[in-house]
Amino acid sequence: MGRIHSGNGWIIKVQANKHPPIHAHVLHPNGKATVTLAGEVANAGVPRTVVARWSSPPAPGSVAHAEIVEAEWQRMNNPRRR
Repeated sequence: MGRIHSGNGWIIKVQANKHPPIHAHVLHPNGKATVTLAGEVANAGVPRTVVARWSSPPAPGSVAHAEIVEAEWQRMNNPRRR
């Protein structure tokens, strides 16, 4: 699995062989959520601050979380790159 980020008990990851749309999984001790590049969220117990951080535009001068998710998704789900 493609772990993208972690901190304070939560993990952001992309999984291989997953269905579109491109999305990341947010895992937290209290639950889990799925966040798409379009900002759609299916949340089941993850603190809103964690989900909001990964579904909102980046701070000036930083890489968009969507770009990180998309790059890892392409790497994990492209059979030629595995």
